[in-house]
Amino acid sequence: MASETNPPADGAGTVTGDAAPVTAEQSPVQRTARPVMQPRQSGLSSALDILKIRDFQFLLLGNAMMFAGFQVRNMGQAWLVLELTKSSLWVGIVNAMPGIAIMSISLLGGAAADRKERWKIQAMTKLVIASMAFLTAFLVTSGVIQAWQLIPIGLMTGTMFAFHNPASQAFAMDVVGGKRLMAAVSLNTTLSQTATVAGPMLGGYLLATGLDAAFYLLGALYGTGFLATMLIRTRSKPVTRERRSVIQEIKEGLRYAENDSAIKWLLIMSSAGLFTGVFQAVTPLYARNILDVGEVGYGTMVTVQGAGTLLGSFLLVVTGEVRWKGALIFGAMALMNVAMAVFAFSDTYPLSLAMLFLIGMGFGVWFINVPTVIQTRTEEHMRGRVMSIFFMIALIFQLGWILGGVLDTAIGTRGATLIGAGGAMTIVIIAFASSRDLRKLT
Repeated sequence: MASETNPPADGAGTVTGDAAPVTAEQSPVQRTARPVMQPRQSGLSSALDILKIRDFQFLLLGNAMMFAGFQVRNMGQAWLVLELTKSSLWVGIVNAMPGIAIMSISLLGGAAADRKERWKIQAMTKLVIASMAFLTAFLVTSGVIQAWQLIPIGLMTGTMFAFHNPASQAFAMDVVGGKRLMAAVSLNTTLSQTATVAGPMLGGYLLATGLDAAFYLLGALYGTGFLATMLIRTRSKPVTRERRSVIQEIKEGLRYAENDSAIKWLLIMSSAGLFTGVFQAVTPLYARNILDVGEVGYGTMVTVQGAGTLLGSFLLVVTGEVRWKGALIFGAMALMNVAMAVFAFSDTYPLSLAMLFLIGMGFGVWFINVPTVIQTRTEEHMRGRVMSIFFMIALIFQLGWILGGVLDTAIGTRGATLIGAGGAMTIVIIAFASSRDLRKLT
């Protein structure tokens, strides 16, 4: 049975039950220049232990629904726009809209996560995101849907994610505490990718029966995430400090990230998402034009990639805290981009699925380690702002949808995929060659 109360959040500034807020004078994190290195996690046993935390159970459910919804939205919208316009460039433009919104105002979202109640931010943004999904479904059902209508919907969805993402990431430490963050993130990603595997498969079948069905599923997933968030009892309050203007706090966050070499180069490395986004843009084109597997086959492709991510995250749950994180991050990125290059030359469905599985595995390891390292190296009062910088940069992969559409039009689908793999790996190599702290990261 799950515990009805949450254990202390290890100096995370969380208010649980009737506990008093943590002040700057009380917080051990505030008194140090850098958080103290945490002891090695005990792997699967540590993950099972944090599953006893009631609020973490609902946090897992809410995040799983958001992960699954993200995949269903990407594949459903890409297929919808392809059906409406027959243009890969339009696919890229429409799917890039949320990323453009996130990158534009993510820093404001980070400042809000450090100033405001993080639980409330998550609940409100999830509700609006679900509403946008149901609006899209209604437009498709009524037969009035046009590609341009998806642009403002995408911008609104991205605006909400710009506030949701840094609040959600920071809130995970509020619930479980810093000592168990790696286990929590690994377990969260594992369960979320389980939903990601199931979501696209179901979405592919629904696309085959009707375009609107996939978007009703999307609304239901986001709506379930909202309801799960409403059941969470943990509340967080900002660590007491001198109140500054939003612009001053954003500048402070940027300086903080700049002054930590490992954080700075992890953020720079995350810009490789611009090129990995190219791959997301051309995947439906492979399914439709090269592999000729249709909607269901496309759903299977996305599902297999999600299964690879699931395995990668599960392996981290079992192994627990990994000592040489720098080497692991580099290896994960190398695996992902080499598999992407092989995928570019594949003409057979089984080989393509195998490469998608490896791409997903590499992404899963990267997706857990990079934000976790950034969070554990960041002081409590800066966590929301630093994580907003990460999301602002990482979500540049949404612009990769546009770049993918342009490259596909100019040089073809295979050439676009190779440029995506080569460009991403080049940025990773530059980052590791430039930062000793990144190479020695533990």
